[in-house]
Amino acid sequence: VAKTLGKPDSYVAIQINDNQSMMWGGSDEPCALCQLASLGSINGKNNKAVSKEVCNLLQEEPFGIRSNRVYIEFRDVPRENMGYDGSTF
Repeated sequence: VAKTLGKPDSYVAIQINDNQSMMWGGSDEPCALCQLASLGSINGKNNKAVSKEVCNLLQEEPFGIRSNRVYIEFRDVPRENMGYDGSTF
């Protein structure tokens, strides 16, 4: 994900809340709701590439989530709206 977005690994944080009670289309088959916030780099080309990467990762064990049961929200965050190390970007 970092490479696709052109960001250093040190700026990428991932949180996984596994084993949540979730339903999708009336089924409790594994599914995922993802959010990706980035300072820039949110565009059609990158979003498609990241979507493919994330879906491929989630299909693997231990998750086993089919790609048609994954939603990803992409948000382009203005630099002044992202705090880091006691300041903003």
